[in-house]
Amino acid sequence: MKKFSVVLLAVLYMVAAAAPVRAEPAADLVQRQAQELDLTEIEFFWEELQRECGEYLPDFTWQDILNWFRPGEGQGLSFSEILNGLWRFMWREIYFNFNLLAKLLFLAVIAALLKNLEKAFANDSISTLTQAVVYLALVAIAMQSFAVAVGVGRDSVNDMVELILAVIPLLLALLASLGSFASAALFRPIIIFAVNFFAALTRDVVFPLIFLTTILSIVNYFSPRVTVNKLADLLKNSAVWVMGLCMTIFTGLMSIYGVASTVGDAVSLRTAKFLTSSFLPVIGGLISDAVETVAGATLILKSTVHIAGILLLFYLVAFPLIKILVLVFVYKLAAALIQPLGETGLCDALNILGNCLALVFAAVAVVSVIFYFAITVIAGAGNASFMLR
Repeated sequence: MKKFSVVLLAVLYMVAAAAPVRAEPAADLVQRQAQELDLTEIEFFWEELQRECGEYLPDFTWQDILNWFRPGEGQGLSFSEILNGLWRFMWREIYFNFNLLAKLLFLAVIAALLKNLEKAFANDSISTLTQAVVYLALVAIAMQSFAVAVGVGRDSVNDMVELILAVIPLLLALLASLGSFASAALFRPIIIFAVNFFAALTRDVVFPLIFLTTILSIVNYFSPRVTVNKLADLLKNSAVWVMGLCMTIFTGLMSIYGVASTVGDAVSLRTAKFLTSSFLPVIGGLISDAVETVAGATLILKSTVHIAGILLLFYLVAFPLIKILVLVFVYKLAAALIQPLGETGLCDALNILGNCLALVFAAVAVVSVIFYFAITVIAGAGNASFMLR
């Protein structure tokens, strides 16, 4: 009887000691975990975006994103504000590129005049040389802006890689704190390898292939003696194949790893919960409920990091894509306006520049989609294992 009384008092003491932990509001627990989380690198990216394009960004902070997951506190994300900012940025880029359009049209008009006045020259070689100089000047201006656009795409890929390498460790740490050790262990090497590999492949293989395609296509249009259109098509198709393979391989890898790790985590967590509740009937239930509370708070924090990463990724890729898209529009518009002047070769060259720049746009977009899958699959692995408990 005495032993039973001692055990009963010990159990009651543990229950009383555990009560404050269980009574702690989930919102306070989330806030405390958020304060302990190192978000320096994520905040650095947001500050850089604010410094470069602050007038086109919505006004929210990390705390605002955290409040979105609290009932009655967060106002949510205003999509109209996002679209309005991107719309104003696009018109700014169009305004800045009117100078390029004016230069292209001016040189095209000069080339057309020289072609019509060809018979006025006593020597045909002089008119041919003059036309060639004008053509070269026009192509040089166009290629200079094309190289700038490719550089914008390359910088965008580098920024996305740095962002992913900053967000992934946070998500994996929160994933491990949810008990998803298998997911954290499996995803870390494959994600880091895949992100660096596919980014390097796009940066060092796809972009050079597109650049070579552009040069060969221009040479093919301006030099009737040199025909390299088949080689240009081969390089263009190779760039498209590489982008398609990257997308397919990465999606397949992430799907396989995501399913395998989620099932393993769910089985191990449910087994541990059953054993705890069975062998420790009273204390085990309290521990299990406390773990569920902490895991729920961690899940909210993980969702917050996930949304913050997606928003940063979106803005890191949206502004460069708009810049590239505006240049594509300028090239296409210049080609359409030059065609009535009779400069077929020049019109085709500008049109192919627009098409090749559209490939750069597609390459950057594919990399952003791959990185979006990387963040989302990791976040989804934690949600799936939590639900399968």
